[in-house]
Amino acid sequence: MSSLPTLQHRLKDQARREVADVAMRLFIEGGFDSTTVDQICAAAGLSRRTFFRYFQGKESVVVAVLDELADAGSLMFAARPDDDVWSVLRHCMDPFVAWSEENHARALETIRLVEEDSALRSAYLLRVDQWRGSLTQLVAARLGPLPDRDLRAAVVAAAGMGAFLAGGREWQLGGGEASLAEVFDRAFAAMSPTPGLGPVQNRRA
Repeated sequence: MSSLPTLQHRLKDQARREVADVAMRLFIEGGFDSTTVDQICAAAGLSRRTFFRYFQGKESVVVAVLDELADAGSLMFAARPDDDVWSVLRHCMDPFVAWSEENHARALETIRLVEEDSALRSAYLLRVDQWRGSLTQLVAARLGPLPDRDLRAAVVAAAGMGAFLAGGREWQLGGGEASLAEVFDRAFAAMSPTPGLGPVQNRRA
């Protein structure tokens, strides 16, 4: 009896992936905005009721991959206890790198869809912000009892997510010719002091 929930969970995950594969094919072929839930249901051979049992809407079909990869990325903190915070943040993106290597064309199209559709982009950015909140807590725990620890953690996590978003966009615009790992490395390197910008000043009247 104890194995039944696990089996049901696996079957549901498999079904979700199959529906997502069908939906992504339709989004890529016909455009995200033009593709309806009814078309997805017809192509996948399921009812609307079943579709909404798996997903909240069309946007969540695309964003679902971020849920899994973000959760996997957050586990990198526990897996790399001796690395500095910036290095750990960068390695949080390794699951996305692995996904892009295994699903190169789909990864490119996913980012393109997110960039081109405002509703989808809003859903994606909301999920990225949730990931930022989770990483902020992890960074704070790693920093320990420093002055302004929570503020520092919030800034570091936000910067890491900025590098994630900018790196993904840069990779997609380049047609995925460079490895995503290389682009993320460059995005994080861009946060080091830049000649000509100078230090951030505390401006008070």
